[in-house]
Amino acid sequence: GCMMNGKLYPFGHIERTEDCYKCDCSKGRMGCCSLFHNVVSYDTENCKVVFNKKRCDYDVVQKDPSKVCSFYARV
Repeated sequence: GCMMNGKLYPFGHIERTEDCYKCDCSKGRMGCCSLFHNVVSYDTENCKVVFNKKRCDYDVVQKDPSKVCSFYARV
């Protein structure tokens, strides 16, 4: 298998790792792509970015975490 961040994954296609990547594991090689998009534009003064591991995505919330920021961009 392949090791990633201390966890052993089996050879073959891995649909989702614990760290939100899709990978292909073969002997001597592991290639991965992220399942999430990075946040590139948001109100840094009033908002913060929090990674949601359950959804494999970033949430942009106001510094008061009960409120969501509505204007941001992802890539």
